[in-house]
Amino acid sequence: MKNITISLFLISAILLNSGCALILTGRKQKVTFKSDYDGKVYQNLTEIGKTNEEIKILRANLTNLFTVKVEGCPDEQLVLPIKFNPAFYLNIFNGVFFGGYYDLNSRAQLKTDKIINVGNKCKSKK
Repeated sequence: MKNITISLFLISAILLNSGCALILTGRKQKVTFKSDYDGKVYQNLTEIGKTNEEIKILRANLTNLFTVKVEGCPDEQLVLPIKFNPAFYLNIFNGVFFGGYYDLNSRAQLKTDKIINVGNKCKSKK
């Protein structure tokens, strides 16, 4: 009986100390950089994927600068449009100091559009 009580207490403590936005939406978001051209997507000079393909980006990195490089085109630097994740409001039931801390720390309260249109200005089409 003592083991069951301890187990229930630990499970309750874990759930109460986890942010709702983090549990419901996760640490990463899938984003597609739509372009008329095939290119590569960089985040802080590190290649993270290709245009027109789904890329998983950590929510903590959504505020970073992204660069789309297409051969024969000038590089395009993007700042993603940031929105507030409505799942963060569920922390009111959980206690802002408990669950809200983890959401704020992992930036789970942030989200962006699923499709980002890239308007590369190239001289020649695909």
